[in-house]
Amino acid sequence: MKNLILVDDHKMLRKGISAYFTENSQWNVIAEAESLDDIPNILKKIGEDPYIRKKNDGERVQNITCHCESVFQSETKYPDSDKAENCTVAVVDIQIKGTDERFSNGFEAVRLLRQYGIQSVVFSSHDTGACIERAMSDEVGARGFVSKLGDEKLLLDAVNTVAEGKTFIQPDLVTSLLNTQNVFSILTKREKQIVKLIQDGLSNHEIAQFLEIKISTLENYLSVIYDKIGCKNKDMLLKKLS
Repeated sequence: MKNLILVDDHKMLRKGISAYFTENSQWNVIAEAESLDDIPNILKKIGEDPYIRKKNDGERVQNITCHCESVFQSETKYPDSDKAENCTVAVVDIQIKGTDERFSNGFEAVRLLRQYGIQSVVFSSHDTGACIERAMSDEVGARGFVSKLGDEKLLLDAVNTVAEGKTFIQPDLVTSLLNTQNVFSILTKREKQIVKLIQDGLSNHEIAQFLEIKISTLENYLSVIYDKIGCKNKDMLLKKLS
């Protein structure tokens, strides 16, 4: 089942997105949050529903407050949500607010949702390079970014792409990001290492040997890197980085 969570303080916008996804896709809107204060209850619902919950989540969530508190710890480790039994993706406006000062914007919502194996697509009118960079960083962990100035089809494409375990950044925003920010800022430590080895002229076989990983694993990394930077192959990657 494809489950969607909408986190936005504009009711009409949420209703519009919900109607579009219901009419044009197989996504089921299971929850809406008009404030960050609504998210703990949504997570409690997900934690207690065995059909929505991740396959390996274990025992039912007993103390949602404890889980919400843990997201503010810098050492928090996140599970791999790509192996979730049922796909749940959140569409999050980074401008949404809450009453808890530690949980005061959409970036924190993305972090908390990710801790529950829920990947997020940021949907915001603040689409500057700095916002994209922060949203897609390891610290926040969004997997997609779409401008509210775009159309619903872009948002649907983003959600479908993230559901496949890939990364999606609106194409024209990728250009803006590459022009104004260091592209390495949106890559993980391992992805940066792979790009550096590509720049050094190593072949896929040589890179896999150097990193002591399988070729298939390297190819998966390359697919994610290409998605993030908006290219299709090594030649395009090197051209964008030149």
